[in-house]
Amino acid sequence: MPGGARDTVDPRRAAGTRGTAGRPPPERAAVVGGATAAVERLVARGAAADAAGAGRLFADRVRWWAVPVPGAPWPEAVRSPREVEAFFLAFLGAFELTGVTTGRLVAAGADAVLTGRLHARVHVSGESRSFDFALAVSVRNDLISDFRWYADTLALARALGTAGVPPVSPDWPHGSVPG
Repeated sequence: MPGGARDTVDPRRAAGTRGTAGRPPPERAAVVGGATAAVERLVARGAAADAAGAGRLFADRVRWWAVPVPGAPWPEAVRSPREVEAFFLAFLGAFELTGVTTGRLVAAGADAVLTGRLHARVHVSGESRSFDFALAVSVRNDLISDFRWYADTLALARALGTAGVPPVSPDWPHGSVPG
């Protein structure tokens, strides 16, 4: 991923987290590079519109949070790989991804944060749109166990045609800038 930080383990911090026989305890188990690799696989599965493949990247129990988007067809409550698949199927039912631009990838141990921009065609209107996002993941045993997705809710709601979404300004961007 461009602009990414290297995934390293600080030996001073790791020394205090060792389990029996010098192995990390199971709840902290992570392969160096695991979070980075998981994010790369997730982006690749999303870009390929492979909802089932994306679901297979997640642990049996998922701690999930996605920014609520008014009018979104995807589920807010996600706890399992099947529900992850349902989320991606619903998202891909609303948008045809035409590209993903990655920004920064910062990873440390089992955790990673990626920023970027999704480029998509809205199925209902045929319009092309772009949406900024950030996602944060934690990985255990090479599977994503925690997932947080932050996105431009206003842009997504407008693209979905959600009623009652106010404009930023009648003549944005010029009329809303002070002075």
